[in-house]
Amino acid sequence: AFVVNRVGGIGLVLQFVLMWGNMAEDGGSPLGVVWRFLGYFTLLSNMLVTVLFTRAALRPKDDSERIATFEAMGATAIIFVGVVYHLMLASRWNPQGAQLVADILHHTVTPIVFPLFWLLRPHGLLKWRDALICALWPLGYAIYALIRGAFDGWYAYYFMDPTRMTVPQLAVSIGGLSAAFLIGALAFVGLDKALARRSATA
Repeated sequence: AFVVNRVGGIGLVLQFVLMWGNMAEDGGSPLGVVWRFLGYFTLLSNMLVTVLFTRAALRPKDDSERIATFEAMGATAIIFVGVVYHLMLASRWNPQGAQLVADILHHTVTPIVFPLFWLLRPHGLLKWRDALICALWPLGYAIYALIRGAFDGWYAYYFMDPTRMTVPQLAVSIGGLSAAFLIGALAFVGLDKALARRSATA
């Protein structure tokens, strides 16, 4: 967890530095860079799992239902990041150099490593209702993204941009992605229960 935490942290710092350089060329302020950085579901989800890696590295024996729920949320979110990026976003641009490295860390490495880390964690603490709690992450982001976009006119993702989509299209987009996230969370809860049963009979 400690090693992977460093990898995730490097990816986040690298992305911030790249964003700072790009926005500074256009006259962007430091506060504007931070505001833009915090506008991406990808980066917020990577921040979430990096915090979870850090907690696990510092307190490996501290397990509770609350921690298990957050770790399931992180696992669902980061897989969601990887799947949505590669299915819907990767074909829309062609990053090079350091940006390519940051993209690989955010959208490929972490979405693979954190779920593997989750598999090694203690299991049996999750309840089916925890899937609904996990689903609050994308729903909360959707509300947050729409509110902040209403103020500054910038939206991180085209499928959540009301200037490109009609209200019904936007509702279908957010509803569909949220439903997919909920299904993923339910799958993690089911897997958690299966792993707990297997451990108990081993």
